[in-house]
Amino acid sequence: MRFHVRLVTVAATAVATGLLLAGCGSTPAEELEDWWSSGGKDSMKALFDTSGRVNSVYSGPNDSRVTACQELLTAVTKAKKLDTVPSDDARGFLTEALTAFEHGGNECVAGAAGNNEPQAGEGIREVQKGLSPLASAMAMIRKDLEAE
Repeated sequence: MRFHVRLVTVAATAVATGLLLAGCGSTPAEELEDWWSSGGKDSMKALFDTSGRVNSVYSGPNDSRVTACQELLTAVTKAKKLDTVPSDDARGFLTEALTAFEHGGNECVAGAAGNNEPQAGEGIREVQKGLSPLASAMAMIRKDLEAE
């Protein structure tokens, strides 16, 4: 009798453990919330803030352009180190924004540092192209977070 009880207990424990492990998968909403709270929110804010600064120095002196564009490039690097945003809707928009920010930021820094006004201006215009996809990504993320 003891052997039978012990066997049933071991079997029940194994089944319960298996169910717990199988049920540990996160929902897409939970994954997005985890991404948001573990750096996504701060990253999106940094991208908005720094891209806005680049936009505001369009006609400013070269040293302010270099500083603003380098700050944006730092924000892009940090954003790329995060896990991929777990929102199918936002992922494409965010990738598009990061690409424009990186390319434009590099052109801006190179042009402003070399006193090449056309190159610096083109870089800033490229950064401006990333503003709309960033806003779209943020709108999608907010929509998905609110749907929780």
